[in-house]
Amino acid sequence: MTELREPFGPRRPISRRDLLRMSGRGGMGLAALSFLAACAGDGSGTSSTGSDDGPSAMPPLAQELSVAQWPLYIDREKGGTHPSLEEFMSTSGIQVSYETVINDNQQFFAELVPQLQSGQATGWDLITLSDWVVTRMAEQGWIEQLDWSLLPTADANMLPAFADPAYDKGNAHSVPWQGGLTGIAYYPDKVGGTITSFDDLFDERLAGHVGMLTEMVDTFGLTWLSMGIDPQEATEDDANAAAEKLRQQRDSGVLRKYYGQDYIDDLTRGDLWASMAWSGDIFYYKELGGSPDLEFVVPDTGAMIWATCSEIPAGAEHPRDAHAYMDWYYDPEIAAKVTDWVLYMTPVKGVQEIMQGRADDASMSDGNRAYYANLASSPLLFPPDDLAAANLHATPTFTPEALQTYIEIFDEVISGS
Repeated sequence: MTELREPFGPRRPISRRDLLRMSGRGGMGLAALSFLAACAGDGSGTSSTGSDDGPSAMPPLAQELSVAQWPLYIDREKGGTHPSLEEFMSTSGIQVSYETVINDNQQFFAELVPQLQSGQATGWDLITLSDWVVTRMAEQGWIEQLDWSLLPTADANMLPAFADPAYDKGNAHSVPWQGGLTGIAYYPDKVGGTITSFDDLFDERLAGHVGMLTEMVDTFGLTWLSMGIDPQEATEDDANAAAEKLRQQRDSGVLRKYYGQDYIDDLTRGDLWASMAWSGDIFYYKELGGSPDLEFVVPDTGAMIWATCSEIPAGAEHPRDAHAYMDWYYDPEIAAKVTDWVLYMTPVKGVQEIMQGRADDASMSDGNRAYYANLASSPLLFPPDDLAAANLHATPTFTPEALQTYIEIFDEVISGS
């Protein structure tokens, strides 16, 4: 169990706002989308580690591992140590070089492309990039196929919401690390009540105080859902129709502007009354960041659920060690340490029960018990098993050609065309 702390106290050496400027869902904007679409081609990777080959095809444990991760995306204690990571190294004997070098999906991916295109090892055994990036990399043969016989804990404990996703059928190439929702954040007192619909973001009563996101996948996704269109089945005509709806919002004066991750600045200042938002951001600011009046809602027409995933780059030197690491973090007690610190949606069964156990622990202070009760009951940390029943839709996958087309259509909207 992680060290107990009073809620609303200092947790991080840098602010959450600083972190969100560096990373998170907002790290993959239009430039990155264009970059990945341009990378699509015949594929020149040499992915070799596959579940069809079995464990014997993989090098033996080397007792070393290099991990590329986002900043502040793992549990941390004073002095900068990571208890779950320290325990993994002590238990497994695998020494981990854990580097927080991913500050932007596009930038990090671009650094890997020359090696991947030439069939050379990247120097990393495990990387962590956004869900639909997995699709693009798998198409190129730039990430290894996983051997699920080496992932028994992950196999047993992956929540149904994260299993067999559209972006990586059968989780063939990736294991979810953390996840979240794209929905709507708002202040009830400012909007005059409760927001239930995506179309509430088009209400002229909110003129100048509505934020939208520069993430094409998320913004087109919610717009399509509001129009009764399944994002997974969206066509070019659907993209044009969504663009026209968004232009009407933009030109009416309702929209303040399109935002990257910086939407959270205007939202927490109160300049935005309602905005498209990512659940992890809102959960943090509502619970620990001084904005208790903020609310997050899944629109009645649906929201998007997404994941940041762990992947093994093609040609990685220590794939068996990488499998051991991924499997370790699907132990509920270990995953609870991560969830307790990062406050994003966990993909691991049993974490919610652990949080509830802390809420029921009479030896804890009243403040900590209330804090863990909030965690245990939050749908922003624990997704439902039945996504369809909860009106949640996985990140859509597009062909490279469709992706590029949708980027161009969306770019015209946010650039004012």
